[in-house]
Amino acid sequence: MCICIKCGCFSCKNTSGEPDEKGGAADCVDIMLAILLPPAGIYKKEGCTGRFWANVVLTVLGIAPGSIHAVICISGK
Repeated sequence: MCICIKCGCFSCKNTSGEPDEKGGAADCVDIMLAILLPPAGIYKKEGCTGRFWANVVLTVLGIAPGSIHAVICISGK
């Protein structure tokens, strides 16, 4: 996977420089990524925000709290 330089997403087809799908519906890949690698799931959807860092802390404390937080953040948009 490559990170787009313009908007920071993982697979950018966007040429306008605006972030892709910020606030869009979560698909199956996003949910699976949130369960398996919680910080990566949030980073893919929102970037390096406060939610991302909170999820890093929760994941260090345990994979279950991090996964639950990531699924809620990704699907609750």
